Amino acid sequence: MKKVDHVHVKNFKSLKDVSIKLGNLTLITGVNSSGKSTFIQSLLLLKENDRNIQNFWMLRALMNEKSNKEFSEYAARELKQISLTLHGEYIDLGETKSILYQEAFNENISIEVQGENESGLTLKFDVDSKFEVSRKESDVNWNFLERLYYVSTDRTVPSITYPLSEQHVNKGEIGLNGQYAAHYLSHNRHSTLNISQLKHAHSTTSQLLENVSKWLGEISSGINVDITIHDDLQVASLKYQYTYGENTTAKYTPLNVGFGITYVLPIIVAILKSKSGDLLIIENPESHLHPAGQSKLAELCAIAASCGVQVIVETHSDHFLNGVRVATKKAVLSPEESQIYYFEKAKDSMETIAHPLNIDSDGRIDEWPEGFFDEWDNKLNELLW
Repeated sequence: MKKVDHVHVKNFKSLKDVSIKLGNLTLITGVNSSGKSTFIQSLLLLKENDRNIQNFWMLRALMNEKSNKEFSEYAARELKQISLTLHGEYIDLGETKSILYQEAFNENISIEVQGENESGLTLKFDVDSKFEVSRKESDVNWNFLERLYYVSTDRTVPSITYPLSEQHVNKGEIGLNGQYAAHYLSHNRHSTLNISQLKHAHSTTSQLLENVSKWLGEISSGINVDITIHDDLQVASLKYQYTYGENTTAKYTPLNVGFGITYVLPIIVAILKSKSGDLLIIENPESHLHPAGQSKLAELCAIAASCGVQVIVETHSDHFLNGVRVATKKAVLSPEESQIYYFEKAKDSMETIAHPLNIDSDGRIDEWPEGFFDEWDNKLNELLW
């Protein structure tokens, strides 16, 4: 399965002209409002318009069909009616003119995704949401959007019950907020992991639910996940149980355990259900987690990335970063398989600048720009001097 090699975005919000080369594991970092979420939104905009893009290609092919004038004229009419979707399940961007780079010389926005071996997809659109799509004719079957999955920073919170969705679960999805993770886990509890290397060292099987519990145990020791589907109410109930020594606790609802346990659950599920060739975008995996848990989650992402899952992580966590560095030093992930970008605004400008950084085989970063995870040292210097 071809992976995405780089993404080039022009005139989209603060991304005047930004090219991001993706590794198997790509970390997007930077201060608030520096363009990190905008970069992710550029990919989600493509995902939201997957059907529109497919229809565009089909109608364009019919329009160019010279042997059937009726089909050609029909396709030409329909093609004029297609416009870009800016509001939907994955995105809510407002008016097109509000997402145009403020100092753009023209009213065109473009998002280009380049794959390995010259596979490519380019979307161009204007303030009227009229768009054009181009791609490599030799790679018409290359559609990375079908295997793009996204876990939002705004994840589902502790609750007594969670919704069901056969539609999402049957498509291998847990919902953008992880709201269907419990349903997915119940439905696939005995499914074998697609990637054997993701099996936890202390798991006795390669089944999904057991391994979710074991990896969650790296964040809250001894935890076990229990799910019950209530068909009559069309909800799933999620409970946690702890084992310590020879003792086992009662089953607790998410309301009675740490907030971070339920908040991180969708991320663990998303990683463990992944397969080689998937593109997984995760926002702020560190939220509500102890530093050791953040580092362990980075290790899990590194394992998945080393096995062919492309993972893009937006993070503010130096513990997550250091977890990736340690995974690289331990050869879980090779230096060539990771890429870091530090986003910041150009001086006296709204333009995003993306600085590429690299991790070597010893876990060292090749450069350390000002503002890049340096607050610990800054405050330590104040304390010492």
